[in-house]
Amino acid sequence: MKKYLIGIPFVLALLFATNCKNNAPAAPAEEVDADTIILDADQYVRFETTKGNFTIKLYRETPLHRHNMVRLARKGFYDDQLFFGVQKGYKIQAGDVSSKNAKPNQEIGIDDDDEEYIIKSEVNPWKFYHKRGAVGQASTKQFNYSTSQQFYIITGRKVKVNTLPTQEKTINKRYRQAVKDSLTQPHADDIRTWQKYGEKKKISKLNEQLNDQADAIMKTRKSFTYSKEQTDFYANIGGAPSLDGLYTVFGEIIEGMDVVEAISNVPATGTNRRPNPDVKIIKAYVLEDYQEPASK
Repeated sequence: MKKYLIGIPFVLALLFATNCKNNAPAAPAEEVDADTIILDADQYVRFETTKGNFTIKLYRETPLHRHNMVRLARKGFYDDQLFFGVQKGYKIQAGDVSSKNAKPNQEIGIDDDDEEYIIKSEVNPWKFYHKRGAVGQASTKQFNYSTSQQFYIITGRKVKVNTLPTQEKTINKRYRQAVKDSLTQPHADDIRTWQKYGEKKKISKLNEQLNDQADAIMKTRKSFTYSKEQTDFYANIGGAPSLDGLYTVFGEIIEGMDVVEAISNVPATGTNRRPNPDVKIIKAYVLEDYQEPASK
C-alpha cells in the first residue's frame, strides 16, 4: 500500500469566485493551475475503464485530497493508466503515471521519486473508515503525509467483530505516537548533538519527560472506538479495518462497485500485482452538477 517519496508540501491558493448560475450566492472556490475548484462541497469523479465505469464521491471534509484528485482528473493525469495492486477481497490501486507506457510483464506501481508534491494527511477514522467501497490515498515515508498520485479502492471482506478491539488499540497507539513525535520535533537538534557526543542520560531524561507529556495529552482526548454503524458495516458488508488510522480515506464508490469488484477479480502477477490481462483507465473526469443516485 505505501508509496515512499520525499517531496514539497502541497500548497493551496485560496480565493472566492462568483457562481451566477440560477442567481445563486457567491460560492467559495480555489484557483489551482488556472482551474477553478469549488470549495466546501462534495465532488464527483467518474472513471471509464476497460472493465466498465465507476463514480467516486469525494468528501468535502477532506479538501486537500479531494482537490488533488479533481485537479489531476482535469489534467487528464489518470487517462490511459493501468491498475495494479489488485487483490481479490482487499483492494485495487492506480496512480502510477509510468504505467501508461508499461510493457508486458513490466512491474508498475513501484516506489519512485517522480512526484512533485505530497499532501498533508487527513486521517479521520471516527468518520471515514476503510469500508467496502472506500477510496484512500497511499502514504509516504515522510510522517503524516500522503502521496499525491496513488489511490486505492477497498473491496474487502466481512470482518469478525471480536477483532475490532485490537484494531482500536492499534489506532490509539498510533495517535499517541503522533503526539509524542510532535513533542519531540522541537528537540531534534539537541537530540542529534547528544547522540553525536554520547550523551545517553540526557536523551533518556528527555524521552521520559516527553512520554509523560504525551500521556497527559492523551488523557484529555477521547480514545478511538468503532461506532455501532462502523462495526455493523464491517461485520455485514466488509472492508479493511487494518488500514484505519493509517491512511486517508477521502471518498467512496457510489456507482459501479460491481466494476471495481470485477477488476479485483482479474488474476494479478508480480510483486505489485499487475492484472493479466491489463485493466486500463480510459478516461477520468469531474462530473459537474452531479446528483447522487437515490438511496435504495
